[in-house]
Amino acid sequence: MKKPLVYGIGALAALVALWFALWVAVGAAIPPKTQLLGVDISRMSPEDAIAKVTSERQKRIEGEITLLIEKREYSLPASGSGLRANVEGSVDSLQKRSVNPATLLWLLFSSKNVEPKIETNQEAFNRAIRVIEARVNIAPRNADITYDGLAPKLVKSRDGKAINRKAALKKISANWLRSEEIEIPLSRLKAKVSDDEAEAMLIFAQAATSAPLTIALNIEKPITISISPQIISQALTFIPGRTGKLEAKWLKGTFINLVGKSWTSNVVEPLNASFTMVDGAPRVQPSRDGLDVPEDKLSDALIAVLDKAGNLRQVTLTPEPVAAKITTEMAGGLGIKEVIGTFTTYYPYAEYRLTNIHRAARWMDGVIVKPGEVFSYNKAVGERTEARGFVPGIMIDGGVFKKDWGGGVSQVATTTWNAAWFSGLELVQHKPHSFYISRYPAGRESTVAWPSVDVKFRNNSGKPIFVDTSFTNKSVTVTIYGTKFVDVDTESGPRTNPVAFKILENDGLECIFQEGVPGFTIEVWRILKRDGVEFKREKYRTRYRAEDRIICTNPEAKWMNPPLSVQKSLSN
Repeated sequence: MKKPLVYGIGALAALVALWFALWVAVGAAIPPKTQLLGVDISRMSPEDAIAKVTSERQKRIEGEITLLIEKREYSLPASGSGLRANVEGSVDSLQKRSVNPATLLWLLFSSKNVEPKIETNQEAFNRAIRVIEARVNIAPRNADITYDGLAPKLVKSRDGKAINRKAALKKISANWLRSEEIEIPLSRLKAKVSDDEAEAMLIFAQAATSAPLTIALNIEKPITISISPQIISQALTFIPGRTGKLEAKWLKGTFINLVGKSWTSNVVEPLNASFTMVDGAPRVQPSRDGLDVPEDKLSDALIAVLDKAGNLRQVTLTPEPVAAKITTEMAGGLGIKEVIGTFTTYYPYAEYRLTNIHRAARWMDGVIVKPGEVFSYNKAVGERTEARGFVPGIMIDGGVFKKDWGGGVSQVATTTWNAAWFSGLELVQHKPHSFYISRYPAGRESTVAWPSVDVKFRNNSGKPIFVDTSFTNKSVTVTIYGTKFVDVDTESGPRTNPVAFKILENDGLECIFQEGVPGFTIEVWRILKRDGVEFKREKYRTRYRAEDRIICTNPEAKWMNPPLSVQKSLSN
């Protein structure tokens, strides 16, 4: 055999032997010098590596994610955040042993830090980030005009800022478990109405309160009503129009409340038929047709003369006949026999509660639900807006208080839900509050929000039903009249899985103080019977989050807040 051939075969054998040694040295398990989340998983089976990383890094994987927003730290619990560390996928992504000798050399001698794979769920993240958003987001403020007495004042616009949820989730998923804290920038939100646009309305606003105006009511016995500049300043508001300019609008509900009997005794709203109990039986209370001036006609007519002077500051209005929606004949033909469900809830005094609860109860009063039809609270009450007579109040959003139109209407929703509960009607939709409100029955209450968060029930009684509401300054009652078809009992379980609340501080201008309520889980059962025999049992399980105690440290955050010293004394 020729020497060159021998040398070639020898060299090849040496290379094969070297390759085989590398192959054996790398091994079939995880290659040497490999780390995942700082945990050495060299030469381990995938199963053992997953178990080791999960055990040693459990606190990091399941603990708090630290976010840095405008130089302040905020904690986002990893559990329920919409982010999940996929340890199994991270291990599975490792470079496997290869026939390529260069790859074998790299696997044997190089240090390898495996990038953790992060799974994301945008919907779950959106829910979780709301608590932080309530502390950092500031809504843009449109330029506006308000009255200080009779003098119009320009309220300058202010840009807002907010977390961009999609961008935030992308950045957190790229940096979680790699960085101790993750900086999240806030997006700037522009106001729709500029200062210049609002300032152009100041001349009109000054003229509007310069003198009284006169309304001549064209009715059987014509009368005139003098509207003082003080009433004008409260009933006149300014809203952003479709073009982004500020537009004047007359608030009919506010106006009627301020003018009082001089309007309501002459422009009488229709009265729906209702029921009352007399000698243990329901009796129809007759309906009454009325008169009204449509809101748009009233607003257009008055705004058209507000910048005029002298005798030009007067309008003639002709009220239009308005029939009652529920007539005496309609109510009498329903075949109502008895009360099938009623419930009353009580509430502490707050001016916004009185206005909003009474307004919602009025809109809902007299609704007839035919057999098979579904009652919808949102459909009956409608959108809670300023134009429809609602005022700003406290609402719960993402586990924190915020100011919004119609705050307090959940009181009527909870009362309605319980009236339907005890009537035996089919319960279709409700959503408990995120944390427990002590004046409501635990596990048997409901929130509402326009347009999708609703209270719904189906009339499965086989007969028409009539929804009646009544209220005082301390309570609201919902009564359902119909034909009794089932008996209802209720059972409540104990409060379990308690969760303590945290004490947090918020320096935002829109902060609203929260006392703090522990979280818990409760189960309640609705038991349906006929002739004393149970035929159905419905279970409702509610998990209440802990309501964190939020102390508002900004001295300008005064709306509905006690003094800062009082807030802090409660945390001691």
